[in-house]
Amino acid sequence: MQRDNFLRRILVPVDDSTSSLMAQENAAVIAKKTGASVTVFHVIQQFRSAAFYPQAVQTEIQSGAERRAEVLLARAKSFFIEEKVAVNVATMMGDPALSILELAGQDYDLIIMGACGEHETNLCNLGSVTRKVLRHARKPLLIVKKAGGLSNFLVCTDGSEHSIEALVFSVKLARKLDARITLINVQEGLLQAASAKTAEQMANLVLTATLSAIGENKLAISKLAAFGTPSHVIVDIAEKDKYDLVVLGSRGLGTAERFLLGSVSEDVSHNVKSSVLIIPPRQ
Repeated sequence: MQRDNFLRRILVPVDDSTSSLMAQENAAVIAKKTGASVTVFHVIQQFRSAAFYPQAVQTEIQSGAERRAEVLLARAKSFFIEEKVAVNVATMMGDPALSILELAGQDYDLIIMGACGEHETNLCNLGSVTRKVLRHARKPLLIVKKAGGLSNFLVCTDGSEHSIEALVFSVKLARKLDARITLINVQEGLLQAASAKTAEQMANLVLTATLSAIGENKLAISKLAAFGTPSHVIVDIAEKDKYDLVVLGSRGLGTAERFLLGSVSEDVSHNVKSSVLIIPPRQ
């Protein structure tokens, strides 16, 4: 498949975790469908206590970390070659999250990474590195929590420009993957309690406006109005209806509380069992 301007380069940070292997599998699927190339990337962490050891021991620690990086990258490269995906390798020494963010800024279109690292055992909760990347990424970020394909998207909208951008990206990806999309808007439970009719009207207004904003498309998109605390409702519906991908913009409209660390996108990303795609504001 020839490349187009949608996805050209995908960055896949790798380590020795199950979560990383699932991310690689998802990256291969997406790369084959879009014609994108993949760069597998490993960060060699600096050992803070190494300075207290003799120089010979420091050298041994450093050499061991570099050999491990070579093994991890060679294994990942072989996987993508077997999948007939164009692949490059890269390594860097330093803080994992900062290194991922730095490299991602070099003309990559998508970051795909596991939810947790090799020393973190819960495959659904976000690990420390993934959480840092989520908070600061300026490129679309796919956090993989499940093995298997991506065929059923739950795309969240609050009517903001950021959620419209999330839908635009989702439509392009869904076309490549032959996936289904459901567009959801969650109105606050307090509004529904005050007036169920008004809450439903507002939800349908947001859904219709979001769809109108992306213009004509050949993909059938279902609409879903829901009510309650947005992050809780999205997580519950994603699990109940077995969506394998939840898509959100990284900023949204709402109360001031959502602009703090407990934002809807971060809350959903941490708690949902589905994979999550976060679309940042356009640069």
